Amino acid sequence: MSERAFYAGIDGGGTGTTMVAVDAAGAEVARIHTGTSNAAVIGHEAVVATLVSGLIDLASQCKAELPFAAAWFGLSGSDRPHDHRRLLPFLEPLAATIRMTNDAELLLGALPGSAGVALVAGTGSIAFGRHADGKRARGGGWGHVFSDEGSGYDLARRMLRAFAAEVDGRGPATSLTPRLVEHYALEEPHQIIARIYDLATTKADLARLSSIVMKEAANGDVVAVDILDRASTELANIALAVARRLAMLNGLPLAMTGGLLIHSPNYRERVLACVRGGATIDRIALVSDPALTAARAIALTQAAPLKDVS
Repeated sequence: MSERAFYAGIDGGGTGTTMVAVDAAGAEVARIHTGTSNAAVIGHEAVVATLVSGLIDLASQCKAELPFAAAWFGLSGSDRPHDHRRLLPFLEPLAATIRMTNDAELLLGALPGSAGVALVAGTGSIAFGRHADGKRARGGGWGHVFSDEGSGYDLARRMLRAFAAEVDGRGPATSLTPRLVEHYALEEPHQIIARIYDLATTKADLARLSSIVMKEAANGDVVAVDILDRASTELANIALAVARRLAMLNGLPLAMTGGLLIHSPNYRERVLACVRGGATIDRIALVSDPALTAARAIALTQAAPLKDVS
């Protein structure tokens, strides 16, 4: 087995978990992708099983024995003190040094001093900030029932409302309606109810419908454009709220990730325009691989605290 030191970054989102190992120079050595590690979705015991088996596999790819020299766990739904108390006893044997935070904080590894605001918009949405003095703040991330503003799920939810409004005769005509009819091969509009509320339909499945909104907005559909405008404004307001609480509105370092912000430049620019309406952005980092960013950051610093509660 290898005697080299390896460092792990774990990006535990609501729909999947990516684990990356790097060496002391920050070169990627191993990577795996497994199921969700969100305790709010599968419970703490299942999270432990996912993380333990995943890191064992990751170490095997490195041809190394556990523990890793250090590991940064960025876990959605598991970033509060009681979550740490439930998880750390099982994770401590896996790495000599452990840092455990919300998954959004992984992005801060791409900013100087890991200080600034991280904004995530994928299936869900959240903003997390850390000031250079150590003070932290978060915004959004309350879940899809009453939050996740500006996320893929939010765009899909707004589109479905527009669909229902047009069918009912209480809303404007929109090209989103025929696109949904086509997508679900509906013979009549109300059949969509069974498709949306099918127990097999996941939050991620619905979030993927956001691509329809993007396409129709690009084609000039007024309703789709309005959806993007409203959603991007609400997402930007989450980031601004965090920046305001940390007194970082003047010279804001901003890190962004999530499918909507990485793969949809038009939407990203809408969000940035709204952020610039309330803050001066000093630096923008687009983070397409939070797990790798975290692994490299923890390899570089080697100073991560054991219980770093966001």
